Amino acid sequence: MKSEQRPQHAFFVDVDRNLCYYCGACVAVCPPDSIFLENSHLKVDHQTCTRCERCIAMCPVHALSKAPLTPEVSHEVKL
Repeated sequence: MKSEQRPQHAFFVDVDRNLCYYCGACVAVCPPDSIFLENSHLKVDHQTCTRCERCIAMCPVHALSKAPLTPEVSHEVKL
């Protein structure tokens, strides 16, 4: 029996805090509820995020983007 592995992704969803004004559009379209407000900052739970990119498409100010998952940031972004 093969063990199921989580698919590898080459990107993660990044939030530009200088652009985000917490309108909630991204939260409303996130299927697994991986985006939330915490301590006045928008957070993305990268472990539950499916990378469907709905949040990126919905953001009216383009505060969310695909950021490359490089070895330098992979230790900071827990997938």
